[in-house]
Amino acid sequence: MTIAEVIPSLKEAEFSEEQVVLDSTWMVADESGFADVATRFAQDLRVGATAGAKPFALLRDEGLAEEEYLLDLAPGEAQVKASSRRGFLHALATLNQLRDGPLLPVGQVRDYPRLPLRGLHLMFESVKQLRFEDAMRLLESAAKHKLNAILMEFGDRFPFEGEHRVVASPGALTASELTELLGHAQDLGIQVIPLLQSLGHLNYLLKHDEYADIREEDEVRAQMCPLNERSFEVWTELAEQVLSFFPDCTLMHIGADETRQLGECPRCAAEAERSGKGGLYAHHINKVCEWLADRGIAPIIWDDILCAHPETMDHLHESAQIMYWDYWTTCDPSPLLVARGSGSVVYDERWDTEWVGELSEVTRKTLDQFARPVRLDRDLTEEYLTVYRDYLGEHLPKYVRGFPYLEYYQDRGRTVYGGPTCSGNRSAWYTLPDLPRYGENMKNFADRCIEAGAAGMITTAWYNRSPEMLHYGIIATAEFTW
Repeated sequence: MTIAEVIPSLKEAEFSEEQVVLDSTWMVADESGFADVATRFAQDLRVGATAGAKPFALLRDEGLAEEEYLLDLAPGEAQVKASSRRGFLHALATLNQLRDGPLLPVGQVRDYPRLPLRGLHLMFESVKQLRFEDAMRLLESAAKHKLNAILMEFGDRFPFEGEHRVVASPGALTASELTELLGHAQDLGIQVIPLLQSLGHLNYLLKHDEYADIREEDEVRAQMCPLNERSFEVWTELAEQVLSFFPDCTLMHIGADETRQLGECPRCAAEAERSGKGGLYAHHINKVCEWLADRGIAPIIWDDILCAHPETMDHLHESAQIMYWDYWTTCDPSPLLVARGSGSVVYDERWDTEWVGELSEVTRKTLDQFARPVRLDRDLTEEYLTVYRDYLGEHLPKYVRGFPYLEYYQDRGRTVYGGPTCSGNRSAWYTLPDLPRYGENMKNFADRCIEAGAAGMITTAWYNRSPEMLHYGIIATAEFTW
């Protein structure tokens, strides 16, 4: 038989020309220790769950890593070994890709991931086309391709109740839909991490007059005032409603990115003068982190404000984990530098003259659309270089180490996740979203996360595009992080 291409690619596999024919003479012999695993294997592979002549043995092996599994397929006997429920589910996902009806190839597989946490972002607030049914299918696709996490951001599409009912949009998920969605994820072995913005990107909340008193300013209406005590109170009330659907939550993303209105209200302006924007930011974010930590939940925050205001790292609550996002870097080393706080996305101007023609088409296009030329050997600020110079690599100014802040955050004792994108920062490939840029961004970010020993990678998706586009993010993330 022709051996199927399995995604993500198998680490170690050896197959012969022989075949296993699964029929009623086979049975699942379950020693996995997980109540539903045998039923899943029997249903998917269409073999018996009672006594038969040929055993399809599910064996618990505590010597294997958390998501590692072994397959040994022979004409008269088959074995699956794993130490965890997820390991058995990954093995079944592989078998489902390998089989041709009742046929499986004879052979052995040893397979395991390269990153502990591997996931996709489901952003209900901005992806208005994303419906309950779409999300259910995306969860199934994620499980089929061995992802183990979904970052679920609701915004106004969460079923808020009580005095915050006004926040829920007409397109909000119902409570029963959300319960079913989360139950399905658990059934598939996927951890759902809720995301509730805690300072900025709160237009969906602050547009309502009921929250006018906590706006940092009254024009953009995107950010809460970090010094207003009611800001924290409102956030905790919203968080309690979200967490009521996540009784076993251990990780919660609190956003906290792109807080561009920091210091605009008079009181905040005075505080920013005294303690800097980083101190003002930490004043509110640390309360949020402490509130979660007291409940046994580790908070995750986007990294851009920490990067632009590195003094924040000295004040940030010890429980905070960091999700480092970068949607422009497409190679390592890279001509492009995301220099937050020192000019944003830049590259050395000699790429337009002296070094022209040395870059791939994808990277060249990214420079042209998103970055501005400078002289990296003289235009980066002294303040920026004092903090980050040791992480930029040895080839500056021509190249920068890809995703240089991974080690910077790790050296400061933080748990770090990578955050590439499969739908972010608009550019086009013909008339489609820029799949080549997204693909290079995901691939290179995954490689660097693996190299740095990061805690994982979650690929983001922001735009109101066909939900089917997200399957690209799932498949690419799975292949590059497994």
